[in-house]
Amino acid sequence: MPGGEPCPFPRLTAGPYQNQLVPVKVSKVSDPAPPVLATVWRGSVVEARIRGHVAVVDALGKVLRSAGSADAETTLRSCVKPLQALPFLRLAADRLGAGGAEIAVACASHQGEDEHLAAVRRLLARAQVPEEALGCGPQLPSDEATARRLLASGGVPRPIHNNCSGKHAAMLATCAVMGWRLDGYMEPAHPCQQAVSAALQEILGVDLDVAPRGIDGCGLTTYGTPLSAIARGFAAASSDPAFMRAQDAMAAHPFLVAGTNRFDTALLEVAGQRLTAKIGGAGVWAAVARPDGPGVAIKLESGGGEAIPVVALVVLQQLGLLGADLPDRLRPFASVTVRNWAGRDVGEIRAERIEMSSSTQASAVGTGPA
Repeated sequence: MPGGEPCPFPRLTAGPYQNQLVPVKVSKVSDPAPPVLATVWRGSVVEARIRGHVAVVDALGKVLRSAGSADAETTLRSCVKPLQALPFLRLAADRLGAGGAEIAVACASHQGEDEHLAAVRRLLARAQVPEEALGCGPQLPSDEATARRLLASGGVPRPIHNNCSGKHAAMLATCAVMGWRLDGYMEPAHPCQQAVSAALQEILGVDLDVAPRGIDGCGLTTYGTPLSAIARGFAAASSDPAFMRAQDAMAAHPFLVAGTNRFDTALLEVAGQRLTAKIGGAGVWAAVARPDGPGVAIKLESGGGEAIPVVALVVLQQLGLLGADLPDRLRPFASVTVRNWAGRDVGEIRAERIEMSSSTQASAVGTGPA
């Protein structure tokens, strides 16, 4: 903008799909078409079919049930934030006196609402880390009312508004406690990221040194792994005291994990004592039944997350993790309304009947912690 002022609006770019180091495939052209998990209706017309994969895996890596390919490859994205938070929980949380709210926001993909920003700032203050150290990049709050208020006040998006700022604050806090330099904390060779990748490799049972990789929306490295590895990772982590602490924090502070009108927040409000759930970019979502699994992972091949709630609810119901009669808090997520620019309801996204086969086969990931 003239005068060198930062533009208050996000640039229209490929966003988190930029700067990939190695291409990450979802499925080969020759692979059978994955099953239709949801359908987009415009009036009485089927406008689009959303295909994808489901993996239900135990802590030993055994695929219990699946739809499509349990081993379809996907980037990890933000669904593994509770796993990325393990070094913070193991090394720094107690020494800083971090409470449940700070732990929850460390696992969050938040909307930049006031309560989210306050929790991130408290975490940074505990570690005496300046807000300017956040390297996740500015992002307009994804909560529309908050974004409008920010812009109307003359404000601009800052890294603290980024949905990943809690995760980055936790990483910086870990650096402060461990005496690691703050500068370069996002680089793969930095001790912080070495600790994060080691925790992921341990829990997922995947050799990340040879896994395909790319750059996530917040600037950190993300990896391409089988979908089953994500499900297995959540199940395997359930016996880890640090992960259990994250689960308790997410259940106690569900708003901090996502925000207003978000599916993960509603699900954790209703069932956070029975399961833990986390969405990620590019149509990936993970959950785990408490206390010991199984883990569940969903991948939509379209890469969009709009249909995740309707698909996830059906999967959780089929697994007996939710009842057939949904509580009022979750009913709005059982179908997604499609509206035109005038605000008129013109269609909906509905889940299809998902046929999940039973299996006793081990997945492509390891059968125990690395």
